[in-house]
Amino acid sequence: MGGRARRSVRRALGAVWQVLREPVPARFLALRWLDRRLNVFAYPTKLDIGSIDRPHYGHGLLHAAMLARKLGHPAVSAIEFGVAGGNGLVNLEMHAEHVTRKTGVGVAIYGFDTGAGLPPPTDHRDIPYLWQAGFFAMDQERLRARPRSAKLLIGRVEDTVASFCEREETPPIGFISFDLDYYSSTAAALKIFLAGHAHLLPRVICYVDDMTGDLDWAYNDFTGELLAINEFNAAHVDIKLAPARGLRFSGHHLP
Repeated sequence: MGGRARRSVRRALGAVWQVLREPVPARFLALRWLDRRLNVFAYPTKLDIGSIDRPHYGHGLLHAAMLARKLGHPAVSAIEFGVAGGNGLVNLEMHAEHVTRKTGVGVAIYGFDTGAGLPPPTDHRDIPYLWQAGFFAMDQERLRARPRSAKLLIGRVEDTVASFCEREETPPIGFISFDLDYYSSTAAALKIFLAGHAHLLPRVICYVDDMTGDLDWAYNDFTGELLAINEFNAAHVDIKLAPARGLRFSGHHLP
């Protein structure tokens, strides 16, 4: 067997291994494979089995829209903190289309980013052994041509968040993705929850990246996004961020 053939075999075996080591039942893997090829399931089922890109975006946005509908809101806002190349923002638009068809609730989408990648780390709390200045730089001209409806807010998050709700006159915020990597940037972004009740649903569903990982990543309660969340909770009596317990057992049953 030649070198190229051996490399192909190794890649194929690697792909099989990645599938086999996923912590999901084999029946879900089979359903996921089937749906990605034949598109047979409804949107909520796609989220349940993970056959659609970034199902965590769709799961949060769908439940935010369901809550908004119960409260009589015609639309909600969805925010992505940390846009980088823009794949997440494009995925969020795709999920918004599905969610609006399912619930009748419109979705306004906003993406926050410096436009120039990560700024220099402030101190050890920004985990500089993982993240450095310039990581995840954005091609602004190319990115602005990708989203169809999402609005980009370019600048340091501590500046752009400050007057966001008043300036944009947004529908109530129902879903937020935090992927800013740094403690300092996440702490600034969390101030979005101080905008006032009129700008927020009673429960804002959040997805927070960079909270779990391999041992050498060393995510912990004293650095990064986890520290920003802990400090926010300690500083505010009536606004808290808390994990959704039993998330794996929840469904998307729409009336």
